[in-house]
This record gives sequence, C-alpha cells and structure tokens, in this order.
Amino acid sequence: MSLFRTREWWRIECSGGEEVFDGQSLLVVPLFGDDRKDIIVVSSHSGFLRLYSPSSKWDEEKINPTGYQLTDLIIESRIADCIIDVKAGRFVSGSQDLRLGILTPSKLLVYAVTFTPGSTEHGDRCILEVVYSHELPRFPASLTAGAFGGARGRDFFSVQCLDGTMLFYEQETHTFQQVLKDRLLPEQVAYVPRNDVFITSSPGWILECYRYQNMAEFSRRKEERKHLIETDKKDNDSDKWLEPDWTYNLGEAILGIQTVTLSSFEVGIIVLGERNLYCFRDNCTAVKYTKKLDYCPVCFHAYVIEPDGKLMVLVVADTDTLLVYEGATLKWSAQLPFTPVAIVRAQFQNLEGVIVILSEEGRLEACYLGAEPSLFVAPPINSRKFDIKAAQQELLELRKLSKKTAADKMTKAVMESEIVIKTTTEVSKDPPYDTNPENADSYAFTSPSCKMNIELSSYSIIRDVEVNLSVLKPLVVTEDYYSFPSLRDRQQIQVRVEVIGTETILSSELRLTMSYETEKGDLKVVDKIIQLPLRILLRVCSPESTAAFTTTFKTSSSLVNFSQLFPELLIDYSQKQSSSSSNALGLRHINSGHVVTIVLGTSTNRYRVQSNDALAMTLIVQQLLTRLCSRLNTNSAGSVVANITQNHLQLVQGNIEAHFKTRQQVQLILSELALMTSQLRNIEKRVLQSMREKNSRSLASSGLSILLESTYQLLLEQLDKLDSAQMELQHAAHKLHGSLKLVLMLIKSNVQEDKYRLIESAIGFEPQPRDNIDWEEIADVTLAALLRGISKKSEHESSVKQLSWNEFKTTRDLTKLKKRIVHAVDRFNKPSDNAVLQEDE
Repeated sequence: MSLFRTREWWRIECSGGEEVFDGQSLLVVPLFGDDRKDIIVVSSHSGFLRLYSPSSKWDEEKINPTGYQLTDLIIESRIADCIIDVKAGRFVSGSQDLRLGILTPSKLLVYAVTFTPGSTEHGDRCILEVVYSHELPRFPASLTAGAFGGARGRDFFSVQCLDGTMLFYEQETHTFQQVLKDRLLPEQVAYVPRNDVFITSSPGWILECYRYQNMAEFSRRKEERKHLIETDKKDNDSDKWLEPDWTYNLGEAILGIQTVTLSSFEVGIIVLGERNLYCFRDNCTAVKYTKKLDYCPVCFHAYVIEPDGKLMVLVVADTDTLLVYEGATLKWSAQLPFTPVAIVRAQFQNLEGVIVILSEEGRLEACYLGAEPSLFVAPPINSRKFDIKAAQQELLELRKLSKKTAADKMTKAVMESEIVIKTTTEVSKDPPYDTNPENADSYAFTSPSCKMNIELSSYSIIRDVEVNLSVLKPLVVTEDYYSFPSLRDRQQIQVRVEVIGTETILSSELRLTMSYETEKGDLKVVDKIIQLPLRILLRVCSPESTAAFTTTFKTSSSLVNFSQLFPELLIDYSQKQSSSSSNALGLRHINSGHVVTIVLGTSTNRYRVQSNDALAMTLIVQQLLTRLCSRLNTNSAGSVVANITQNHLQLVQGNIEAHFKTRQQVQLILSELALMTSQLRNIEKRVLQSMREKNSRSLASSGLSILLESTYQLLLEQLDKLDSAQMELQHAAHKLHGSLKLVLMLIKSNVQEDKYRLIESAIGFEPQPRDNIDWEEIADVTLAALLRGISKKSEHESSVKQLSWNEFKTTRDLTKLKKRIVHAVDRFNKPSDNAVLQEDE
C-alpha cells in the first residue's frame, strides 16, 4: 500500500449494476480531431456504447474540480446484446475520418460518429450511424486494427476467434483467415506497424511474431494446395501450419501486450507477464529490459513523454496500487480508490496527462497523481543553525570508528581469547638411528605414524563446536571429524596420522578447521595449520651426486648449516663426515624411497635441491623455504630468490597431459559401460518376456542365455578397467597437484604475498572430478580472468567480457591451457634485477 493517493478529477457510474466490463471495454481516442482532445469510449457486455467528453476544470472558490456535468455524456446507445471489443481507425475507403469498429458476438460493425456543436437548444448533437458490417463465421474474442501490409491512410481489421482463428478484413472486404499452430483458446495480440508484424503468445507461454505478408502468402498457398490434398489424401505437416518468424520463451502467462513509438526510428513492445514486465525492441530479436515484479499485476498502460522520449509504464497491482515506471525504475506509487480492469492516459481540454481507470462494475474515473497537504507541520526540535562542515567532520569520524570496530571483531587476538588450541605430538615406531650412513641407506622402516593430542579450551561458553582435520595423501588421519554440543572446559582429541601407500608425500601440514557459535549468536571459524614431525616422513641418507631435476635458491644472508635447518633429523646422526661431503645432505622419503639431496654452495651463496624424482622435492623445498625465512625473521619474497627453469614448466605440462589422458580414458570406459548397460536391459526384457510366455525351448534356441552371460562378463571386465582407470586418475591428479605446488612455492619466494595469492587461487587447488568439470576447465577460466586483469590492454577496455567455461575434449584446448600457465608464470615470476639467478654451469 502506498503512502500517497490519486486525486479525483472526474467520475461517473456507467451502469446501474447489471453490466460487466473488462480490459477491452475502455478506449480513449481523439475521435473528433486533435483540437478537441480525447473522447472516452466505454462499451459493456450488455451492449451499451457510451461516449464521454469530460469538461471538468478547477474551481478556485471550492478548491476542487467541478467534476461530472450532464453535458459530458455525448451519446449513449444500445447497439447489440454484447459488445466484445472496440477500436478506432480509418475504416472507410476514401475518408480520413476516424470511425469506430465494434465487435459483437455475430457481427463486426463500423460506425460513423457525427458531431455537430450547438445544433440544439441544450447543446451539441451527436449521431451514430452504421457504415458497413461483416457477418462473422465464428464466435469472436478480440479485435485488432492497424495499417496491415504497409497501407497508407487506411486501417484494416483482424478478428481473433475463440478457437484461435484470425479473420482479416481490409475495410469492406474479407481477405483471408489464418489458423495459428497449437491454438485452442484466444491469446493476447498486438500489431507493430513499423515492421508489419503481429505479436502474440502461444498456450506454452512463448511469445511469437508473425509477419502479415507471410500470413497472407501462406493462406493463398494453402487455398491453392487444397484440391491437391483432397485428391492425394495426403497432408504434409510442415505445410499445414505457419511457423512464426521469431519466438521468445517467457515461461509465464501474458496479461497484455502494447506497442509504443519511442522515436522516429524505434518502436518498443511492452509485455506484461504474471511476474515480470518486459520491453522488447521493434526488431523482435532482443529484450531491451526486464523488470521483476514482487506483486500480482492486474493491467497496465505504456506511453512516451514528448519531447524527451522517456518510456513510462503504468502498472496496477492487485492491492489497488498504481506504480509508475520510467523504464525499469520505479518513479512513483499511489493508492487507487478501487481495482480497475483497464487503465489509459488521456489529454482533456482543461488537464493533460489524466489517468482514466474503469472498474469491473462500471465505475469510470479520471484522476491525477498528487499528495494531500499536511495539516500539521511539527516545529523543529532545535532552532540552532546547521553547520555543514562540522556535520561532515562528525560523519567522517563515525565512519572511521565503525570501520575500526568492525575490523576488531574478528582479529586474531579476539579469536585466541575465545578459543585456545594446544597440540602435542608423540612419534611412534621410530627405531634408533644408525650412526653409519651406509647402514641407514639399507634400513627399512615400516608403517611410520605419530600420535597427536589436541586440547581445546575456551574462557567463554561456546556452542555447536565442529572440528575437521585434513591432510594430503598419502597421509591419513584415523578420525577427521569431531563435534561437541558445547565447550565449557577443556576437551581432549587424540588422533593418529599414518603414512599409507607409496605415493610421494607433498606436505607435512595438518589443517585444523574449527567452527563454533558464541554466546551472542555469532558464527566464527578458526583455521590452524599444524606441522607434523619430519621424523615420520623423512630419513637421513647418503647424498646423491647426480640428479635429473634441480632447483636453486639464492639468499642475501650467509648460509645456514644442516644441523640448524633440520635439527630433529640430525640429532642422533653423526656429523663426522669428510669435508667433501659436509656440504651435502641426503633425505629419503620413508614410503617411496626417493632421495632428495640438498647441496650448499658456499662460494655462490646458494642452496641446490636435486633429485631424480621431481615431486619428491616438493616437501623438501617447502621445509627449506619455511625454515630459512623463520631464521631470517622475514617473509619469503625478497629474502630467498628461486630460479624457475624450463624443466619445472615441462613437469607441470607433462602432468597436465597425463591427467587429461586418464580423464579421457575414464570417460571412454563410462560411455562403453552405458552402452553395455542398455544392451543388458534389452536382453533382460527379452528373457523376462520368454519366461512369462513359458517358452523355455525358444529361450534356448534364440541364444539369449549365452548373450546374457557374455554381456555380464564384458560388463564385469569394463568395471575392472574402470576401477584401474580411476586409480590411475587419482595418481595423475596427485602428481599434478604436487608439480603445481612446487612451482607455486618457487613463485612465492620471488613475489609479494598479494600477487602470490592471485596465482595460487587460480591454479593451486587439488583436482577433484565433478561430472564433466575438473581442474582443467576451472583453471582455464581463472587463468583467463587473471591474465585479462593484469594485462595492459584490459585497462583501456571499457566493456568487460563475460567469461564462460568449455569442457575439455581435444588436445587443442589443452595446448591453450598450457600456454596460459606459462604466460602466467612469466608474468608473476619477476624478481629484482640484483636477485636474478643464472643457471649453474
């Protein structure tokens, strides 16, 4: 309900209660010329036709409009048992005067209205005469008028019948009839004179566009084919129905269609649905705008304000509210005195822009938008002058205080005061070290694991506590989820982390994610990274002199020896080695057996990490960078500079190809399984049919049992292949994640944290198949957006292109993704000039 109400300008009751009116009963048209302004034409289902010319004007003495006068009713006549629709136009040949086309249940009548001012003693005289009429073969539903076919100075008729048939009349002559496809009931119809097309809707809530010339030509060809169809007794469905020139699926019922002239070269098509208001362009190929309605509309009227060319739409809601839209923007709303079934905008003698509304019971009212003046104006609370500068300064301080308060709500200190997390680790199954490195190489370690105690405590009462623990394969947590209704005191959690499988260990991190609800009802999430002991992941061994993969780091500070970098691994290990080997340390992965060697370059001030398995370096590089930065008390960007070579990019590209091939293999096996499953269902249906018929002899002779058994065997073989292919896909995804993690860690040592977060969010996630979308599709879209955001060209582009993902099916898509990864690494991997590394000779 609106705060404002419409103001009454003129009102009259058109009926005595026995008549019924609808949306086609109201017409406003300058029937006697533009100089005499608009005439209100009201028809009823009881057959009465009334013409009104409101003469209301403002009375300064009464401070009200004069309202309805007896002379405002020009004519009132009953011309039929029922009037269905009324239209005005140039319907008589050789005349440019406006005539009224009146649609009755059995006839289409054309009336001439003759107006003679001052011809009688009591005032003006108006005569209503029939010019011509058409007998209708079907019961009509609506009437459409316009200059069909591009006619000039003439208007024609289109009568829509109850069965959807459209009858066309060129003034006094019946031309043709057209039956539209799939029509059982009449629909809303509008004519666009600029393009000579009819806009209507189908029973399937689809907006359709039919060209008048196509309808006429199709009707002519249909008459010519009629005798051929009767002779051959055949009918082609493609030639039976006229196909629309253009369709648009609205998905909702249409309450009304109206066309307005926006400019000399553009016409708008306004469509009112049950939930939306649409504006289509005159070419019927695009939507200009759509307005979502949060109410149930009843009727509407569209018009254009001259000379600005603003499109205005009046929409009446079921709450008796009038809403005025300028395009898709709501400009005004006002409360109506009743619920109208029709609304139009008129230009009268004493007032322009009057809103004319008609109710179902026949209440006709002309009103305008306004607001009642307030009778009481409250005095100001404070009579002091308002200082704008002081108010702006106060507002600025309040905004700063608000931002500071919002920022302090989720600070780390506040979170730590609410919840305290303490962890202790106990390594199990850890045999004593042998001081001889040669024996350490041959020592076998089995099932390494550690027991972890997590203690949760809070100084305040928190509820609905949920704890999630996650690690990367091959690490496994015995139980990864815990929940507590409330946390009032300390709570102990004991978990065991084990290494299961021979896949390469990529990380030593255990991520603890905890969510809870405070006493005030706020939901908070705590995320903590717990480092697992390296003693369950790595063992010290003899260094290797040769390696296929190498990564080099350079630091500006002095080198740190191994006893300070990895004290937990070398605490019992003898350091009595020769000087030639004291600068190298070998670390063996405890599950896979891959050896990674770290070499200290004392003359070049570098660290070199090398191994025959590139993924085995991921964990070592992560630990080396973390421990170097912690000893330097700074972040990785600038303190340690890494060298990204072509081998690292080739490693990523090779793993991408392997992952994509395994995906294709899985998809191929799934498609073959789908075909075999369909074949199995068909065979089972035939077998079941034979069993129902109790025809065992035909079952044996047809070979269905043999075919069924062989199909089962092939299906089981394909399931075994699918299991193996899915295992290969998991291994390929693990290798892809490890290679990406290695490259990202090298990039992190060369760039700032904010830039690293960008590229990490683009490609640094773990592949997880979801239907037809996996790492390749998501990374391709994110890399495209990332490169477009940092490119110089995007700064000059005024429009933002919409990104869309495509399913990877060919190697061409994969090649484009690999190029984008190389481009992104080149753009982000730009260390300072004095820190650029060169390859070791």
